[in-house]
Amino acid sequence: MEDDLLRLRGGWVLRPDGHTASADVVVRNRRIEAVGPGLVREAEIDAAGLFVLPGLVELHTHGMRAVSAETGDLRAYAAVMAQVGATTFYPTLFCAPELAVHSIRRHRRETDDLRAVPQVPGFRLESPYLALPSGGTDRDVAPIGTETTEMLLAAGAGPDNGGSLLKLWDVSPELDGAPEVIRRLSACGIVCSIAHTRASIAQARAAVAAGARLVTHLFDVFFYAPERRDPDPDIYAPGLVDYLLLEDRLACELIGDGTHVDPLLVEKAFRCKGAERLVFVTDSNLASGLPPGRYQMPGTWGDVCIRSPADGVRLPDRGMILAGSALSPLESFRNVVRLFGKDLGTASRVCSANPARLMGLNKGEIAVGRDADLILLDADLELAYTVVAGQIAWQRET
Repeated sequence: MEDDLLRLRGGWVLRPDGHTASADVVVRNRRIEAVGPGLVREAEIDAAGLFVLPGLVELHTHGMRAVSAETGDLRAYAAVMAQVGATTFYPTLFCAPELAVHSIRRHRRETDDLRAVPQVPGFRLESPYLALPSGGTDRDVAPIGTETTEMLLAAGAGPDNGGSLLKLWDVSPELDGAPEVIRRLSACGIVCSIAHTRASIAQARAAVAAGARLVTHLFDVFFYAPERRDPDPDIYAPGLVDYLLLEDRLACELIGDGTHVDPLLVEKAFRCKGAERLVFVTDSNLASGLPPGRYQMPGTWGDVCIRSPADGVRLPDRGMILAGSALSPLESFRNVVRLFGKDLGTASRVCSANPARLMGLNKGEIAVGRDADLILLDADLELAYTVVAGQIAWQRET
């Protein structure tokens, strides 16, 4: 095979309109060159009987199979993520600001400013600007401050005067200085996400007006705090989540394991936001993908417990509260179909196209000129191949 050429023959290719059709795919120089029937006679991948779909884009992951976003090796992380269908992912840091700076600098040094890991376009900071640490600790959060912000921005400053390698940053709207920091970060091209909050509707509106465009794992660490103007307890008063579901400028993340968000609320989100404004994420903890059991994790995570992939990663020493999910990106994709009753096109939209569009990536659909990030699934939605930047990153043993 030529270094710059990859040919797939006879798969069921997901088209941009959400339907599948039998077609070949020709990839050259990391991009999709052609899509259609009868394009190739000899192929590096015989895709007969397989679905050919856009690679999964994971916006929110703290680790997978004992590889940590903070303390692990990004090359190992990328290899694991290729095994579970993620062709793009954003290592998500949840730690004290100084530790985040150390992790970012180390990752950059070890990967030649991420050039060695094409699956990683940049980093996400879930902390420190959170009002409620939830599964984290008080050591992981900090007040909004210019010195902290500039320290983190400097750690993520793009090489050769390029854009920032910090691509997503979570902020609780009720914190002092939230609109100002959201405005500052948005001006740097960073997607700001509303997270871990008891904010009022007015505070959330101010965050959106300042540039926030995402909601971090909607329904999780969002508490119903009705804003009553009438003292009558029989009157339903709107709360923050009601506003978030109706605000068209916001995309909303969902953790699709059926535990973090009840299926009824998932359906409510689909009906309110429409499939085009939802992004399914794993919020995977570094124990995700491991067999059921208890594990001692590095850093501040401590002792964690997994009972099943659907039950999340839990903290036994803190009343078994959730600390992220035990899902893989592929399991999240399958749940959209099997647990929440959507078709393949919708599953691909919320797991690939929508996050790619939000982040301004040339990915998320199979069309000429798009980046050649693909996954091939069998009829049981089991992974057969992962293709990253036109190269086979993982394939199932035959």
